[in-house]
Amino acid sequence: MFRMIRLALLIVIISNSLVMAKKEPTAVYQNKILTDSAFGYSLDIGENWKVKTFKEPNLERAFLQKKNYSVNPMVKTYGGDYTIPTIVIYAQGYDGTLDDFELILKMSLEEHKSDNEIITKLGLLTDGEFVTSGDVVIDSINVSQLILKRNYSRLLASDALMGKSTTAKMSEQYINDHEVHEVYLIKKTGKIIVIQAYCEREFYQENMGEFHNLVLSLR
Repeated sequence: MFRMIRLALLIVIISNSLVMAKKEPTAVYQNKILTDSAFGYSLDIGENWKVKTFKEPNLERAFLQKKNYSVNPMVKTYGGDYTIPTIVIYAQGYDGTLDDFELILKMSLEEHKSDNEIITKLGLLTDGEFVTSGDVVIDSINVSQLILKRNYSRLLASDALMGKSTTAKMSEQYINDHEVHEVYLIKKTGKIIVIQAYCEREFYQENMGEFHNLVLSLR
Protein backbone atom coordinates (compact mmCIF):
# COMPACT_ATOMS: atom_id res chain seq x y z
CA MET A 1 0.00 0.00 0.00
CA PHE A 2 2.81 2.40 0.98
CA ARG A 3 4.63 1.64 -2.28
CA MET A 4 1.49 2.37 -4.29
CA ILE A 5 1.11 5.75 -2.58
CA ARG A 6 4.78 6.58 -3.25
CA LEU A 7 4.35 5.57 -6.90
CA ALA A 8 1.21 7.71 -7.26
CA LEU A 9 2.99 10.72 -5.73
CA LEU A 10 5.95 10.19 -8.05
CA ILE A 11 3.64 10.11 -11.10
CA VAL A 12 1.97 13.35 -9.95
CA ILE A 13 5.35 15.06 -9.47
CA ILE A 14 6.60 13.97 -12.91
CA SER A 15 3.34 15.01 -14.58
CA ASN A 16 3.46 18.43 -12.94
CA SER A 17 7.07 18.87 -14.01
CA LEU A 18 6.19 18.06 -17.62
CA VAL A 19 3.26 20.49 -17.57
CA MET A 20 5.46 23.25 -16.16
CA ALA A 21 8.15 22.55 -18.78
CA LYS A 22 5.59 22.90 -21.58
CA LYS A 23 4.46 26.26 -20.29
CA GLU A 24 7.88 27.89 -20.18
CA PRO A 25 8.34 30.25 -23.18
CA THR A 26 11.37 29.59 -25.38
CA ALA A 27 11.02 32.96 -27.13
CA VAL A 28 12.53 35.54 -24.78
CA TYR A 29 12.67 39.33 -25.16
CA GLN A 30 15.54 40.94 -23.28
CA ASN A 31 17.81 43.96 -23.87
CA LYS A 32 15.93 44.84 -27.09
CA ILE A 33 16.63 41.39 -28.56
CA LEU A 34 14.07 38.66 -29.21
CA THR A 35 15.68 35.21 -29.04
CA ASP A 36 13.77 32.04 -29.86
CA SER A 37 15.85 29.05 -28.80
CA ALA A 38 13.26 26.53 -30.00
CA PHE A 39 13.49 27.70 -33.63
CA GLY A 40 17.04 29.05 -33.65
CA TYR A 41 16.78 32.73 -34.52
CA SER A 42 17.01 36.18 -32.95
CA LEU A 43 15.84 39.67 -33.97
CA ASP A 44 16.63 43.20 -32.82
CA ILE A 45 13.53 45.08 -31.68
CA GLY A 46 13.34 48.89 -31.72
CA GLU A 47 12.34 50.89 -28.64
CA ASN A 48 9.03 51.94 -30.19
CA TRP A 49 7.58 48.42 -30.03
CA LYS A 50 5.73 46.56 -27.28
CA VAL A 51 6.65 42.86 -27.27
CA LYS A 52 4.65 39.89 -26.03
CA THR A 53 5.87 36.28 -26.07
CA PHE A 54 3.82 33.15 -25.42
CA LYS A 55 3.85 30.03 -23.32
CA GLU A 56 4.59 26.76 -25.07
CA PRO A 57 3.41 25.20 -27.23
CA ASN A 58 2.39 28.01 -29.58
CA LEU A 59 2.69 28.69 -33.31
CA GLU A 60 2.70 32.39 -32.45
CA ARG A 61 6.19 33.12 -31.14
CA ALA A 62 5.93 36.86 -30.54
CA PHE A 63 3.45 39.70 -31.01
CA LEU A 64 4.68 43.28 -31.47
CA GLN A 65 2.67 46.49 -31.61
CA LYS A 66 3.98 49.98 -32.23
CA LYS A 67 3.79 52.40 -29.30
CA ASN A 68 3.63 55.68 -31.25
CA TYR A 69 1.88 55.71 -34.62
CA SER A 70 -0.26 57.84 -36.94
CA VAL A 71 -4.06 57.66 -37.16
CA ASN A 72 -6.24 58.79 -40.06
CA PRO A 73 -7.44 62.41 -39.42
CA MET A 74 -11.08 61.48 -40.03
CA VAL A 75 -10.87 58.69 -37.46
CA LYS A 76 -9.21 61.08 -35.02
CA THR A 77 -12.00 63.60 -35.48
CA TYR A 78 -15.07 61.36 -35.61
CA GLY A 79 -13.90 58.08 -34.11
CA GLY A 80 -13.86 54.63 -35.67
CA ASP A 81 -11.69 51.56 -36.17
CA TYR A 82 -8.05 51.74 -37.23
CA THR A 83 -5.06 49.42 -37.50
CA ILE A 84 -2.10 49.72 -35.14
CA PRO A 85 1.17 48.81 -36.93
CA THR A 86 1.81 45.22 -35.91
CA ILE A 87 4.44 42.50 -36.36
CA VAL A 88 3.66 38.86 -35.61
CA ILE A 89 6.19 36.03 -35.70
CA TYR A 90 5.06 32.45 -36.26
CA ALA A 91 6.97 29.18 -36.53
CA GLN A 92 6.15 25.51 -37.03
CA GLY A 93 7.64 22.25 -38.24
CA TYR A 94 7.79 22.18 -42.04
CA ASP A 95 9.61 19.96 -44.55
CA GLY A 96 8.66 21.74 -47.78
CA THR A 97 10.45 24.58 -49.57
CA LEU A 98 9.74 28.31 -49.34
CA ASP A 99 8.27 28.15 -52.85
CA ASP A 100 5.93 25.38 -51.69
CA PHE A 101 4.72 27.51 -48.78
CA GLU A 102 4.19 30.53 -51.03
CA LEU A 103 2.16 28.41 -53.43
CA ILE A 104 0.01 27.07 -50.57
CA LEU A 105 -0.58 30.65 -49.39
CA LYS A 106 -1.62 31.83 -52.86
CA MET A 107 -4.00 28.89 -53.29
CA SER A 108 -5.45 29.52 -49.83
CA LEU A 109 -6.18 33.16 -50.71
CA GLU A 110 -8.03 32.05 -53.85
CA GLU A 111 -10.02 29.37 -52.03
CA HIS A 112 -10.55 31.50 -48.87
CA LYS A 113 -9.56 28.56 -46.67
CA SER A 114 -6.44 26.70 -45.57
CA ASP A 115 -5.37 23.60 -43.66
CA ASN A 116 -2.16 25.36 -42.61
CA GLU A 117 -2.51 26.88 -39.14
CA ILE A 118 -0.08 29.76 -39.74
CA ILE A 119 -1.79 30.80 -42.97
CA THR A 120 -5.13 30.76 -41.18
CA LYS A 121 -3.73 32.93 -38.38
CA LEU A 122 -2.48 35.56 -40.86
CA GLY A 123 -6.07 36.80 -41.10
CA LEU A 124 -5.98 37.25 -44.88
CA LEU A 125 -8.24 34.47 -46.11
CA THR A 126 -11.40 36.58 -46.33
CA ASP A 127 -10.19 39.93 -47.70
CA GLY A 128 -6.54 39.33 -48.57
CA GLU A 129 -4.94 39.69 -52.01
CA PHE A 130 -1.49 38.66 -53.22
CA VAL A 131 0.48 41.55 -54.76
CA THR A 132 4.07 40.45 -55.44
CA SER A 133 7.00 38.45 -54.08
CA GLY A 134 10.79 38.27 -54.26
CA ASP A 135 13.82 36.67 -52.64
CA VAL A 136 16.46 38.27 -50.43
CA VAL A 137 19.49 36.97 -48.52
CA ILE A 138 19.90 38.09 -44.89
CA ASP A 139 23.01 37.01 -42.98
CA SER A 140 23.47 34.13 -45.45
CA ILE A 141 19.86 33.05 -44.91
CA ASN A 142 17.51 32.79 -47.91
CA VAL A 143 14.31 34.70 -47.25
CA SER A 144 11.16 35.01 -49.36
CA GLN A 145 9.39 38.38 -49.15
CA LEU A 146 5.68 38.51 -50.04
CA ILE A 147 3.60 41.66 -50.30
CA LEU A 148 -0.14 41.32 -49.80
CA LYS A 149 -3.02 43.63 -49.02
CA ARG A 150 -6.17 43.29 -46.96
CA ASN A 151 -9.13 45.40 -48.08
CA TYR A 152 -11.48 47.02 -45.60
CA SER A 153 -14.50 49.31 -45.43
CA ARG A 154 -14.77 51.06 -42.07
CA LEU A 155 -17.68 53.09 -40.82
CA LEU A 156 -16.78 56.28 -39.01
CA ALA A 157 -18.54 56.69 -35.66
CA SER A 158 -22.12 57.53 -36.67
CA ASP A 159 -22.99 59.37 -33.45
CA ALA A 160 -20.24 61.92 -33.99
CA LEU A 161 -21.12 62.40 -37.65
CA MET A 162 -24.85 62.61 -37.07
CA GLY A 163 -24.82 65.07 -34.20
CA LYS A 164 -28.46 65.97 -33.50
CA SER A 165 -29.71 64.99 -36.94
CA THR A 166 -32.46 62.40 -37.18
CA THR A 167 -31.34 61.24 -40.65
CA ALA A 168 -28.59 58.88 -39.50
CA LYS A 169 -28.26 57.04 -42.82
CA MET A 170 -27.42 60.25 -44.68
CA SER A 171 -24.61 60.91 -42.19
CA GLU A 172 -22.84 57.56 -42.59
CA GLN A 173 -19.33 57.80 -44.01
CA TYR A 174 -16.92 54.99 -44.74
CA ILE A 175 -13.18 54.74 -45.23
CA ASN A 176 -12.53 52.29 -48.07
CA ASP A 177 -8.87 51.37 -48.22
CA HIS A 178 -6.48 48.51 -47.44
CA GLU A 179 -3.69 47.36 -45.16
CA VAL A 180 -0.27 46.47 -46.57
CA HIS A 181 1.04 43.14 -45.29
CA GLU A 182 4.68 42.14 -45.63
CA VAL A 183 5.13 38.41 -45.07
CA TYR A 184 8.64 36.96 -44.77
CA LEU A 185 9.32 33.22 -45.05
CA ILE A 186 12.51 31.82 -43.47
CA LYS A 187 13.42 28.13 -43.74
CA LYS A 188 15.35 26.27 -41.09
CA THR A 189 16.00 22.53 -41.11
CA GLY A 190 12.59 20.94 -40.70
CA LYS A 191 11.05 24.28 -39.68
CA ILE A 192 9.63 27.48 -41.15
CA ILE A 193 9.53 30.94 -39.58
CA VAL A 194 6.93 33.42 -40.85
CA ILE A 195 7.16 37.12 -40.02
CA GLN A 196 4.04 39.18 -40.76
CA ALA A 197 4.30 42.99 -40.59
CA TYR A 198 1.34 45.18 -41.46
CA CYS A 199 -0.21 48.64 -41.22
CA GLU A 200 -2.70 50.84 -43.08
CA ARG A 201 -1.73 51.75 -46.63
CA GLU A 202 -1.60 55.51 -45.99
CA PHE A 203 1.02 54.98 -43.27
CA TYR A 204 3.03 52.25 -44.96
CA GLN A 205 5.88 54.56 -45.98
CA GLU A 206 6.47 55.69 -42.40
CA ASN A 207 6.39 52.11 -41.04
CA MET A 208 8.19 50.29 -43.85
CA GLY A 209 11.68 51.20 -42.60
CA GLU A 210 10.99 49.78 -39.14
CA PHE A 211 9.56 46.59 -40.64
CA HIS A 212 12.65 46.15 -42.79
CA ASN A 213 15.10 46.95 -39.99
CA LEU A 214 13.63 44.21 -37.84
CA VAL A 215 13.77 41.60 -40.61
CA LEU A 216 17.30 42.64 -41.64
CA SER A 217 18.49 42.01 -38.07
CA LEU A 218 17.66 38.30 -38.46
CA ARG A 219 20.42 35.98 -37.35
